[in-house]
Amino acid sequence: MVDLTEARLATPQTAADFSFPIATPYAIQVEFVQRLFETLERGEFGIFESPTGTGKSLSIICGSLTWLTHHHARAPATIDKDDGRPVWVRDYERKQRESSVNPDAVAREKYENWAKSVRRKESAEQRERKQNARRVGAVRAKASKRGSEQSPHNSDDEVVAEYHSSEETKGDGEYSESVRKLLHARAQSRVYEDSDIDSDEDIDQNAEPEEPSISKIFYASRTHSQLQQFISEIKRTKFGHATPCVTLGSRVQLCTNDEVRTGCASAMLNERCLEMQQNGRSKRCGHLPVQRTPMLDLKDHMQTRAMDIEDLVVQARKLSVCAYYGARASVQQAHVVALPYNMLLSRSAREALGVSLKNSVVIIDEAHNLVDTILATHSALLDARCVTLLLDLVQRYFKKYWQRLRGSNVVHIRRTIALLRALDKYMRAVKTEDSRTPDVLVKGVNEFLHDAHADHINVFTIDRYLRESKIGRKLNMFADRQVGSNNDAEKRPRAQTAAGPQKSEIAPATAVAALEAFIAGIGSPDRTGARIVVRNGAHGVELSYVLLDPSEAFGELRREARAVVLAGGTMTPATDVVEQLLPRFGRLSRDTCSPAELMKLDPDNARLFSWSHVVSPSHICSLVIESGPTNTPLKFAFQDQQNTLRIRECGQALAALCNVIPGGVVVFFPSYALLSKMLSVWRENRIIERIARRKPVVTEDAQNVLSEYVEHVRGPHKGAVLLSVVGGRLSEGINFSDELGRAVVMVGVPFPSLASPELNERLTYYESIGQKPTMSTVARPAEQSMGPRARSLYESLCMRAVNQSIGRAIRHRGDFAAIVFLDARYAEPRIARKLPAWIAGPNQSVSSCKFGPALARISSFFKQDFSV
Repeated sequence: MVDLTEARLATPQTAADFSFPIATPYAIQVEFVQRLFETLERGEFGIFESPTGTGKSLSIICGSLTWLTHHHARAPATIDKDDGRPVWVRDYERKQRESSVNPDAVAREKYENWAKSVRRKESAEQRERKQNARRVGAVRAKASKRGSEQSPHNSDDEVVAEYHSSEETKGDGEYSESVRKLLHARAQSRVYEDSDIDSDEDIDQNAEPEEPSISKIFYASRTHSQLQQFISEIKRTKFGHATPCVTLGSRVQLCTNDEVRTGCASAMLNERCLEMQQNGRSKRCGHLPVQRTPMLDLKDHMQTRAMDIEDLVVQARKLSVCAYYGARASVQQAHVVALPYNMLLSRSAREALGVSLKNSVVIIDEAHNLVDTILATHSALLDARCVTLLLDLVQRYFKKYWQRLRGSNVVHIRRTIALLRALDKYMRAVKTEDSRTPDVLVKGVNEFLHDAHADHINVFTIDRYLRESKIGRKLNMFADRQVGSNNDAEKRPRAQTAAGPQKSEIAPATAVAALEAFIAGIGSPDRTGARIVVRNGAHGVELSYVLLDPSEAFGELRREARAVVLAGGTMTPATDVVEQLLPRFGRLSRDTCSPAELMKLDPDNARLFSWSHVVSPSHICSLVIESGPTNTPLKFAFQDQQNTLRIRECGQALAALCNVIPGGVVVFFPSYALLSKMLSVWRENRIIERIARRKPVVTEDAQNVLSEYVEHVRGPHKGAVLLSVVGGRLSEGINFSDELGRAVVMVGVPFPSLASPELNERLTYYESIGQKPTMSTVARPAEQSMGPRARSLYESLCMRAVNQSIGRAIRHRGDFAAIVFLDARYAEPRIARKLPAWIAGPNQSVSSCKFGPALARISSFFKQDFSV
């Protein structure tokens, strides 16, 4: 899977070899870093499960950066392996390697020489400006006056779309020499567009050479706080003092222009930033200086140490440069790039950032929801408000500027208008259909385009046009200029359209973004792994592009990267994850794959590593309670959730448990509906009062729920009960260590609702990927007719959420807690085997008993001396 010319690295054997900052790391940490080193060296796809509290983040850092250090220092192999190629071919390649210089080193030297030259030139120019300020100012004022007299600025120039397709630009004969030089300069790998180029000579001499990229670690996680925590962990190690590390974020996080930040809403900050780059020198953003030296200085600072977003913003403010573009400019030579999921998983986002994964390693942390994240990232929603607004906006834009547009732009905008008209007409027809028509329709992409009478429109070219022409930004600028016009205000769509009543006026930027995402989805309508869900609701018609198959997006990432690692505390169950990301018959074309790429995409080459917890088994008490105090069965399937008797029994069981469990008790319910129902019944039967006499009750919807809960647990009450929902805001990322989580109680099994058409389509598609998919219409499976693969995925979606919730309790080696399941279904083998190993134990099962013995066992558990 890796370059055969590389000399294979030996795996280090001791903790000291991996530079752990602690004297005696856990044994599972040493094994973790060794397996990680091997996975990266072999260029494999690995799934690593290490429970929270076992030092997973530190293991990822020490293992991956130790490998990267060895990789950068590796020597080429001196012996060629017999890979079936002719001897003369291998001899020729060996001689070429021995006689040629390192091209990356040459490119690096060229870039460094360019940077030195730029610094010297700009330093000399700055000294000259100081010495001749008045003379230079007078000359510039005169030149500016002459330029304004000869070429008056037309404010509409920046609004008019200028797009040249590849068919139109195959030849350069129609352009002058100066224009060709300008186009060539813009095509270079520039940090940001520079509108202050003074001459053709400057273009040739000052064009920034392409900076070579080195092998690196791309670390992705869900949230900014998790990325910040990861960088903080790097700083604890020896790698933090000499490892170039950059964190990528949005403009909202990294913008250093306070005037823009305070005077612009977050949703419009991107547009404002791009608009200021197009302005002349006087209105240009002051943090994007014409001189390159300040940005080069920021890059130098980032090459010396690990910096998180806060560090980067502070340093950029000191140098009065843009942290957003500074981070992007530093990616090439960084050893570690930390970035959120959405920037990594989307190919268009990677291309926009200039991120290449070639020869690098991708590590995705907290990857238990990776498949869901990929599907959500590539799905899109377009509602009637957006279509109505955009149709009006594009038509007005075209009416005003069509005479100034190039012929190709006229064609593309006409196509866009035709597609919007087709969508608008289709949505109006759906809204006015009789009541016998279902409120939710699910269609294949081709079927939808046919029904919308848009199958003759080349959606692919519209998608390409929207992406490459930046017409969306120009439409936003045009809309902003029309806001103050009373005449246009009367022409804009009202709150009521034929497609349904509108909730509120929508921003043009939001509508344009929704259209671009939707068209990007349907741009390749021959795919079988996507559906269009049409909803006819009270607020109008909505079109949802729903991706069902994550393998293409992940496969592109896997093909490009050297190795990919998924890490998390609760990766179990992992079989369906591999089958969804690397299916044997996926949509990703394998016809153009090399043998090495085919090996990367082979699911049989995936490696799964799972470790138990660092806590002693005696510190964990896990039980399934089959029945309540009066021997009423505890089972809360959907048809049982209105059973008042069982609900009362569950409340009485919880009250009794709170009498023997010290500290805090966190209770998770399958849904907000069941939590509300149980609270209502418990209040009517005074069960809540009984629980509250022992422990105050706090619900997830409280305004300051966490602070209130902590105050009760650590205050005079010495305990509390927290009622939460699986998948809610308290089920992930919250630390309930020590007395804050002496017990986690799971009420019911949180199977996702089969009323969701998106879920039904996903399950049906997964059932079909064991064989080559067809273009036939997909059936809607009911639960009783669900196939074995679909049922397995359905259960895995549920149990992954359960495992994430119960992992809130045990957070370090000295911690202890009880894990109680108040539903008999957790004892069923098909459910129990999907619990994490540190809960289920080596026999893949959890003890199951009736309430009396269970209560006695839990009481005995908390009477132990855990300090020994």
